[in-house]
Amino acid sequence: MILKRHIPILIVAVVGFLTLFGWFVENETIEAFVNDDATQWYDILASFAIILGALNLLKLQGRKILKQQSGWGYSLFAIGGFIFAILAGFVIKGSESVVWGAHVTSKGTLFKWMFEFIFTPLSATMFALLAFFVASASYRAFRIRNFEATLLLVSGIIIMLGRVPLGSSISSWFVMYILILFAGITVNMKFGNKKITFGTVLGGIVIVTIAGMLSGWPVDQPGIFYLPTLQEWIYYNPNVAGARAIMIGIGLGIFATSIRYILGIEKSYIGE
Repeated sequence: MILKRHIPILIVAVVGFLTLFGWFVENETIEAFVNDDATQWYDILASFAIILGALNLLKLQGRKILKQQSGWGYSLFAIGGFIFAILAGFVIKGSESVVWGAHVTSKGTLFKWMFEFIFTPLSATMFALLAFFVASASYRAFRIRNFEATLLLVSGIIIMLGRVPLGSSISSWFVMYILILFAGITVNMKFGNKKITFGTVLGGIVIVTIAGMLSGWPVDQPGIFYLPTLQEWIYYNPNVAGARAIMIGIGLGIFATSIRYILGIEKSYIGE
């Protein structure tokens, strides 16, 4: 019980406290541990984890082939590709003029050939298929159900149009006319009066038309309605604010999880 439970918890607590307080204590020994030793230990453990993951992959796929379970033909390709990558990385260079280590990025080697003509096309294929899933997810997310979904739809359209050449050709005055129509729809939904709705739309069209004629209909003015300018503001203000909020939430989650590990509350790493 002591070797399997208490000692691992003690090691995690001590190392966790040293790593955590190493960022707040000005001590060369502790700083060296946090910046050098702890990082090297992580790399060593990660290397062993990669080896265990590779062996587990071979085990699961091999069992699937032996039992001829559903899709076992794909397992043959998985194991074959794994063995081929191992041979290309550690056994066969394919070019005697290239030293070991540099052969993974040098032309004329087997590993580089595999990366350029097998891995890269397969990756491109996966990303091409991913576009269809993104389109399907966007369709489901952009359906207008409430005010938040409407904001998401409008922001998405502005971002997509503002980042393509077509968006820079759309005049800000055209956008203003579209907004007037949306304003008319909103007024009609709220008051339900045709005269008020007609007066709102007609008054907006007259005001925008007169303003456009007086200013000479510049494409990018007023800038607040020009799609490239508007999408840039959305991208660098509301989007950045949301991204920072997400990162703060992730940071708090990491801190809470780390404290649980350090205090011995979370014991999943010892199988509990």
